[in-house]
Amino acid sequence: MKKYIGGIIGGVVILGIVIWIVFYTVNNRRNDTIFETGTSTNTEAQAIISKDLDRFYPSTVRETVRLYQRINTCLMSGNYTEEEFYKLTEQLRKLYDDELLALNPADSYEDSLYNEIIAFRNAGNTISVTNVQLESQTEKYTKDGKNMASIVAMFVVKKKKGISRTYEKFVLREDEKGNWKILGWEMTDAVEFPD
Repeated sequence: MKKYIGGIIGGVVILGIVIWIVFYTVNNRRNDTIFETGTSTNTEAQAIISKDLDRFYPSTVRETVRLYQRINTCLMSGNYTEEEFYKLTEQLRKLYDDELLALNPADSYEDSLYNEIIAFRNAGNTISVTNVQLESQTEKYTKDGKNMASIVAMFVVKKKKGISRTYEKFVLREDEKGNWKILGWEMTDAVEFPD
């Protein structure tokens, strides 16, 4: 009888340890993949996070897309802590139009972005150069009584075997405060960029 009770207690202890290991692994999954431990030494992440976009929002279409590229490049680098990841994501979402935000709730957006970063980094990719057309190349128009704009941005990605250039056409809409907010983007053909 004592051996039987001892076996049950041993089994419960082992089961408890296994449950604890699984729980710990699941809850710390992100720390083992893209996030630095401890304090960030990446001043770029800290510089972006410290921007007060409520008071000092980019004043042009080009500056808005350039800030988007800067935040995206920082996120894809993985040189930040988990706390900084969430703050960088918040900064990125401040550049988005309300319509785009409604289609991408914060929690699912963070998970999707996290998975995109993992795939990008696991492939050995890094963003090496970004560029945006000049403000004078911005196409501005009116749609449904709203001021709209489109501009093309380029990302140069270093891969394990060479480099690739991606061109994206951004569509922005001016909000009630006069800020240009990103409504969406799509892949487009190559265009000329300033030096």
